[in-house]
Amino acid sequence: MPVQPQDSPLGAFLKALREEKIDCILIGAMAAIEQGAPLMTVDYGFWVRLPERRYVRLLSIIQRLGGTVRAQTLYELIDGTQVNAVFKPTGLGSFAAEWKHCRRGQLDSVPVRVLPLNRVIASKRAANREKDRAVLPVLERTLRLMKQMQTRDRSRAKAKRKRKNGTK
Repeated sequence: MPVQPQDSPLGAFLKALREEKIDCILIGAMAAIEQGAPLMTVDYGFWVRLPERRYVRLLSIIQRLGGTVRAQTLYELIDGTQVNAVFKPTGLGSFAAEWKHCRRGQLDSVPVRVLPLNRVIASKRAANREKDRAVLPVLERTLRLMKQMQTRDRSRAKAKRKRKNGTK
């Protein structure tokens, strides 16, 4: 029987959230990176559907996985990966409303919802921190390029359908 690979610490964290029935959305710079933005960041930001007063549920997950609590909402996993839990990001609608528009992705082979780039931009614009203002031009350019590529791909698909239908 082949040896099964161990879950990465991030994968184990995401699986633990699922087991505890804590929904999360990947937000911030890492969500932008997952969609092609050329940025760097040191942490994974997750918007958790959990009342802030219940943050101890997250603490127990981190401790069970051998991680370290750096602050009430900042955790370091056993391999040094930093995870930031956010209870209400600035500039976004309700968790349920944003959840509906998230794209589906994967982190370390675990399904995860990813905040769309236009909503990452809205949140960073509303937060108005210096570090957020600094990355807005890069995020906006990435979004423009994504839209251009989608338009081009739709045009190509339409032309291909026309050629296919015209040859029948």
